[in-house]
Amino acid sequence: MNNKSLLAFRERLDGNAGLVSKRRMLVTLSLLLLVIQFTGAVFKEANTFIFKIEFTNQSGLSVFLLLAVVVLMVRYYSYAHEYHQELFKLMAERMMSDYKIFRFNHHTEEISGLLRYGIDLFGGDEPGLQAAKYETDGFLKRKIVYQKEYHNEEGREFLDEDIPLNRYNEEWTRWSFFVLYWYESRYRLEALLKYRENLDLWGPYFLGSTAIIFTLIKLDVETIQNLWLAIKK
Repeated sequence: MNNKSLLAFRERLDGNAGLVSKRRMLVTLSLLLLVIQFTGAVFKEANTFIFKIEFTNQSGLSVFLLLAVVVLMVRYYSYAHEYHQELFKLMAERMMSDYKIFRFNHHTEEISGLLRYGIDLFGGDEPGLQAAKYETDGFLKRKIVYQKEYHNEEGREFLDEDIPLNRYNEEWTRWSFFVLYWYESRYRLEALLKYRENLDLWGPYFLGSTAIIFTLIKLDVETIQNLWLAIKK
């Protein structure tokens, strides 16, 4: 993986004021909601520039914060979505540099590693496989993308060619895909623990989801019914 691309990604991530502000608000409200649920903290009043607000309905306050966290999670996702895609690309680059998964031999022009069965092409016929990319293709669907050379009246051009990894044969089986997905999961976990930008992006989702789950568990049935009716309206 190119360290320069990782550093450039971090700079853009930290420099996105909209994303940073939504992340800060989501984390703050999620932690506040968790404090209420775990400690039973009660908010008596809030001081504003004009007047004081006294909270008499604590369950209503929890519902209000719950809805605020949900809205902020949606807003945060809209800002963070493009960075999720780039994080996957960075992780995929590290994964494709693992010789156990993929290796292009420049001398023999042959492919080795687990993916040789899924690709099932000779590198000499498809030189674009030297820079093959591992990409998502829907839920639990993966594919290999490489540049293929085409010739036409205007000369030659290079277009992306896809190799679906969810199509199986005698050598590339469902078990092969399961092993590949296991490797991917391992690299995802490594990225989460080793590279701080992963936790920066995914941490707010974890806090928000945890706060929502614990709040719903502690809310009484009547409050949940009223909340559901309010959402349906």
